[in-house]
Amino acid sequence: MNLKLKRLVRTPNSEQYALFDLDQIDEDDEMPITIGKLDLHYTAEGVYGTLLMWDDSTRALGVERRKEFIYALLDEVAQPMGVPNEYVVEFFAPTLEYYEVFHNVGLAEEDEEDELDPAPVE
Repeated sequence: MNLKLKRLVRTPNSEQYALFDLDQIDEDDEMPITIGKLDLHYTAEGVYGTLLMWDDSTRALGVERRKEFIYALLDEVAQPMGVPNEYVVEFFAPTLEYYEVFHNVGLAEEDEEDELDPAPVE
């Protein structure tokens, strides 16, 4: 596995990363596939978070390799300067069967375009 992290969100006290395996390419897009997501919250006591790895990815690793991978990942990202290096991160391996993203990004712009260019009346 050739892991790449892409930071999606950063606040003063938290970060969210998408996890990609550069060795696995999506046939349609010819892009690295996503294997999960990591949310971290930094406090004075340590780091707390949630690690989601898609079920197919965790099965491919096996139990022992998955544990080694997760500890290596957390050791790397959970040690920013000025924060205790103790962490508690919950791990889940959901399937993508019912995965959905809900958003309103760009919806206001689409509504404005519809107002400027109304649909033809039949």
